[in-house]
Amino acid sequence: MSYDIWLEIDTGTGEMHEVVEVGNMTSNVAPMWRKAMPPDGLAGLDGRRCADVIGDLQVAVEVMEKYPDVYRELNPPNGWGDYESALEYLTRMRDMAQQHPACTIRISR
Repeated sequence: MSYDIWLEIDTGTGEMHEVVEVGNMTSNVAPMWRKAMPPDGLAGLDGRRCADVIGDLQVAVEVMEKYPDVYRELNPPNGWGDYESALEYLTRMRDMAQQHPACTIRISR
């Protein structure tokens, strides 16, 4: 199981258009995101405007950077994903939201 996240925008015709794909990440690191962004982590962002969640994403990135040992303890025992990749993905999500504030976040899990 994994997360696929992309940003889309209404073209004004009622059709949504994908602007950018954030990418795919294993759901094995979801506990880290839930800890950094309670209660639902990244999953709670589905359907929300980027402009409305940039602050939440920024705080989550800062918390994960400030307490790496806390988050490394959540590394999945099966080795699929780790703190570094979870933080990199979250940082990419924040950066994409900042670059495209009018977009809507879409998440497939």
